[in-house]
Amino acid sequence: MTDDRSGRDIYGEAYDEANEPIFSGIPTFLKLPEVDRGDLDEEDVDVGILGAPLDTATTIRPGTRYGPRAVRAASTVPSPPYRHFNIETGVDPFDHFSVADTGDAAVSPGDTRQSQLNIEDAVAEISEQATPIVIGGDHSISYPDIKGWAEANGYEDVGLIHFDCHADTGEDGLTGFEYDHGAWVARVFDDDLVTGENYTLIGPRGFWPGPDIYEEMREEGMKWYTAMEVGNMDLDDIVTDAVQRATEGTDAVWVSFDVDVMEPAFAPGTGEPEPGGLMPREAIYMIREVVKALDPEDFGFDVVEVSPAYDTSDTNSYNGGVTSGFANRLIIEVLGSMALADQGLESGDPIKPKEPLGPTGETEAPADD
Repeated sequence: MTDDRSGRDIYGEAYDEANEPIFSGIPTFLKLPEVDRGDLDEEDVDVGILGAPLDTATTIRPGTRYGPRAVRAASTVPSPPYRHFNIETGVDPFDHFSVADTGDAAVSPGDTRQSQLNIEDAVAEISEQATPIVIGGDHSISYPDIKGWAEANGYEDVGLIHFDCHADTGEDGLTGFEYDHGAWVARVFDDDLVTGENYTLIGPRGFWPGPDIYEEMREEGMKWYTAMEVGNMDLDDIVTDAVQRATEGTDAVWVSFDVDVMEPAFAPGTGEPEPGGLMPREAIYMIREVVKALDPEDFGFDVVEVSPAYDTSDTNSYNGGVTSGFANRLIIEVLGSMALADQGLESGDPIKPKEPLGPTGETEAPADD
């Protein structure tokens, strides 16, 4: 994506001088530059952030229309914009990529389908010039996300790695609307963009969809790891399998992350919380490893279903909340792993203590009584 540039080369003087207080200024994502979608190529942008504030395709608790705003607000805490060196992975994506906020797609609360088509157009415009990362919004946005991205790049066969409490494969969603947030996977399959063998669902649990839909999924060759299985298995085995399936014979891979895959004690700000979900360390680790194994030139990501009205530590999204902060963290982790993948690296250069971790030296034997 880029040559060997530093953050100062990419962002200029702002790299050192952008130290505005978190409560000041326009809250773009990470307070990064805002660039019009049509100017990404001219501005040499590698990754374009897009908000998709749609929630009229949700079926239980609304409120995800405020998700992009809340995630942006949470993204300003606590780090300055251009310096995100991860002490665990040893990589700073802003030393490698030029990232810009492209604003929100146009939505009309009274016209769900037209709003989705607008999102599709916005994602396509970004994808012609840069890698798209989309902040939802309810999960119905993933269909226009994937369609716009695939058509802009000429992808015919796409791999899909889907983190979610629910399969979202209902032919008519949850309430008979074919474009609701429980039907987007079915719509992607209708367009022949994804086949069952290239699809993996991570984290489902609970009571929807029912056995008939899972039987159909099995017949299609789709694969899933329930939340309980994630907790009992080696995460690397799940990652390896999902990546192999997503990349086998495909042109590109989309990763979609619904925050209701998480244990709601850690991510309460969502419309359909379900007990027994993933732990944050599990989710962050798998996202890191999945994205690191993919080609950042043929990749897209969305994080959806952040609903700040139900979140904790959120006061009108001035500083975001627990769930929006987690979504922000996921996006930065995605960028970090993209940077590693783009450089062909398994890991960065984390700073470690001089002494090895764990007990060092010999311990004295207990004295005799």
